[in-house]
Amino acid sequence: MAEIFGILNITTDSFSDGGKFLNPDDAIRKGVQLLQEGADWLDVSGQSSNVAAELVEEEVEWNRVEPVIRYFVPKGVRISLDSFRPNVQKKAIEAGVRCLNDITGFTYEGDRDFLKIYGQKYPDLKFVIMHSHNNNIAKIKSTLSPEKVIKKIQIFFRDRRNELSSFGIEESAIFYDPGMGFFLSDDPMVSFRVLQDLEILKLEFPQLMVSVSRKSFLGNVLGNLPIEDREFATLACELHLLKNKIPFIRTHNVLKLRQAEKIWNLCQDND
Repeated sequence: MAEIFGILNITTDSFSDGGKFLNPDDAIRKGVQLLQEGADWLDVSGQSSNVAAELVEEEVEWNRVEPVIRYFVPKGVRISLDSFRPNVQKKAIEAGVRCLNDITGFTYEGDRDFLKIYGQKYPDLKFVIMHSHNNNIAKIKSTLSPEKVIKKIQIFFRDRRNELSSFGIEESAIFYDPGMGFFLSDDPMVSFRVLQDLEILKLEFPQLMVSVSRKSFLGNVLGNLPIEDREFATLACELHLLKNKIPFIRTHNVLKLRQAEKIWNLCQDND
């Protein structure tokens, strides 16, 4: 079974649910719901990576996520922080977060030496290297093509793995997210090529985490389908991830995926 990261965006401008969970009580209720639906991790974000998003102050980002972290960590819930700022990452680790999900692949400006210290101090700490064509918040324009995308992702993953390894971080603690949608390109076929070639990526980077949930490339190929109407397309994609035995899936709708996973498994011939 895949481990599911339930998405909890505590932002004003996330593309799918911006503004819904800014109130700490609302965010905690949503977190409880995701866990009840079957999430293994809560993936918490206080800074949107939407193409239209603007950077908020580090203090604002931390103040958004801190109440949720403080509530769930003492209850034994595994929290992943979706942040690329070293100062916010440090605070989160000290508060009990045990996974850093970094959309820049740990390339964002700032001191990253703390990764060496914290990686050794907390051996259960996980690191998600995400590929983005511009090493930052997603931008619309990209030079990636379907023919070049897999090679580019492989090169990026190798470079980032080498740096984390130089900090003494074990490879078993590193997850790899190829990025999808605008993190790759405004051309939806670039994302679909990644989905077609997941086995190639898995050969070298078996600990793949993939998130297709409600993303732009799904809506684009279905006639600019609105975000709220992308659930069926998302589920079709996520079933593809299950078929390819992707070990980590990040999604907004945990219940839908858990139900589909159960039916999918029951349909398989296990003899």
